[in-house]
Amino acid sequence: MSSTTTTAPVQRVLITGLNGFITPHIAHIFLSNGWIVRGTVRSESKKERVLSLPLFKPFVEDGKLEIAIVEDFVSSDWSEALQGVTAVVHAASASVFDQQLSADDFIKPAVDGTTRLVQAAAKVETIKAFAYVSSIVAVLNILLPHTAHGAKTYTEGDWVSFIEEDARKEGAMSHQWYIISKKLAELAAYDAHKSSNAKFALSSYCPPAVYGPPEHIASADELAKIVGTDMSVTQLAKLLTDGEDGVLIPEFNVVYVDVRDLALAIFKGIHLQAKGRYLIVGETITSQKTVNTARQIRPDLAKYIVKGQPDVGAEVAEGVYKVDASKSERELGIKYRTLEDTVRDTISKFEELGVYQK
Repeated sequence: MSSTTTTAPVQRVLITGLNGFITPHIAHIFLSNGWIVRGTVRSESKKERVLSLPLFKPFVEDGKLEIAIVEDFVSSDWSEALQGVTAVVHAASASVFDQQLSADDFIKPAVDGTTRLVQAAAKVETIKAFAYVSSIVAVLNILLPHTAHGAKTYTEGDWVSFIEEDARKEGAMSHQWYIISKKLAELAAYDAHKSSNAKFALSSYCPPAVYGPPEHIASADELAKIVGTDMSVTQLAKLLTDGEDGVLIPEFNVVYVDVRDLALAIFKGIHLQAKGRYLIVGETITSQKTVNTARQIRPDLAKYIVKGQPDVGAEVAEGVYKVDASKSERELGIKYRTLEDTVRDTISKFEELGVYQK
């Protein structure tokens, strides 16, 4: 009697912007679960940089990590990058807050790029799920004082009130351009999904401040160059490495999520072929609470960690907004990490990079 073996079909995910902070974590969880990852970057130098990351070393050696160069999301042909793909995670986003740019530098690539990618994916029969990485800024106005929201609890049904005309008003700032671009791009994803009669499941993920180990950084010198160019790495790097007399950074959010929990939520959403919007949110947070936690966990590194005023401002103020992430817990099975987990592991990564030797 003969026997046959059945080989499980190869699952491949396309992840845009693989050279960022969040995307290596997303890629790693797919790779660790047997998927092939095809990531996009904009240049050959960024491709080589991604392939050299220690996080990916075993997967590069096994041929499980592929890199596609897509120079321009608005004009490039997606057909080759999408060939043989089972799922798509669109995570790339303009987030450099530079007033030398314009509203169109944020809005056009976000909206047109997302629309074109969804439309291209709709033509690929192998694609079963598509995840768009949005932001809490598409849900609520983070530029308001935290207590100016009327203690509202935000849910997946809420959208920030900004419209495109607000971005084009005289005096509008790059933060406003980014906010509107994220809202419009998320809406564009759903519009393109409907208009193109796409058969895949579409889901979107709205995290607040995203913190955790920066796996896309290879050295202390590289970390120093990145500080100031993004929100996530800059916030924790300054709080955990600027020294006892360093300045506490004002919070844009009163909640945060660990980057690994966001990555897991996206992976589970793809695996479950989830549909619709998810708020991905962990604990409440203040800068003082973060440094207090860090100094308690690692008293041996206290001289490197901002001290602030340990007895003042560790808890969020009365009347601040709340964010209901129960849908992600219920439908995706997410159990969020604590601030202690995030701070401990981020400090360990900084140690690995040699940050505290300087």
